[in-house]
Amino acid sequence: MSIFDLHMHSNNSRDADYEPKKLVSMAKEANLKCIALSDHNDMHGIDEMIEYGKKEGILVIPAIEFDTLFDDLEVHLLGYNFDYKKPYYQTLAQDIFDLMDAATHQRIEKFREVFHVELDEDEIMRDTKPGDNPFFTICKKMLNDPANQDIPAFQDYLPGGKRSNPQIPNFYWDICSPGGPCYVKVNFPSFKETIDRIHEDGGIAVLAHPWKNFYHREDLLLNAIDMGLDGIEAYSNYHNDDHNQYYDHFCKEHNLLMTCGSDFHGVLKPQIKMGEYGYSGKKQEELLQNFLKKIHISYLF
Repeated sequence: MSIFDLHMHSNNSRDADYEPKKLVSMAKEANLKCIALSDHNDMHGIDEMIEYGKKEGILVIPAIEFDTLFDDLEVHLLGYNFDYKKPYYQTLAQDIFDLMDAATHQRIEKFREVFHVELDEDEIMRDTKPGDNPFFTICKKMLNDPANQDIPAFQDYLPGGKRSNPQIPNFYWDICSPGGPCYVKVNFPSFKETIDRIHEDGGIAVLAHPWKNFYHREDLLLNAIDMGLDGIEAYSNYHNDDHNQYYDHFCKEHNLLMTCGSDFHGVLKPQIKMGEYGYSGKKQEELLQNFLKKIHISYLF
């Protein structure tokens, strides 16, 4: 049974469902002692989550999951326990939304070109609720359209397919991330500049769910360390056992902080449970205390 979960999202992220109060309630039911709210580029639920955590005896760590560019790779970076009330973070989420929304037209054109599907851009935007991500609307329409059910590239993502759970995140990582046939570059802040900013504001920077992009790519990982990376989320629901063990070993070999996180969202990723991330070792208390020491929090459970 897990005692901590350092990666989860509230409804302040465009792709998650639950309010901070509900997350704390779920964490209590799961017997978690420490959790981190890490919304996408957004800090607006942190204070509320911390207060609810205090009432329930759960330590809540402030965090943000940043979208960044590492060369041409879109890389998620977790920043922990920094001064998230500085002006830059107040508008960051909207700034990133604007960048991603600007890429919507290009992405639709890519889908039309690669898969020869019919997509009505005006309809997609009308059917996307304010604050929601139009990418999810595109995927739902495209993958659920009866006219598209025989497209070979879609088979793995249709119900029962080997990449159908979770459908949209897997489709994104396989088809729309760098190297995929429908990749559209979004000019996110740089990985290095984001690490520097986190450090300047008193926090630490952890590579989120490195998964296949960094798997057996020691050159990339060493480059990230040279940029100031403090740790790696070695255990994640994106990973299989081989990934988990690889990143675990790498952290130990290079004296990096090792963290674990479920990346809990809710409905979008229904198979992911809070507090579950593939770690079966017996050193959870040690991992948690190492993390708290790194972010300069002294806490006895």
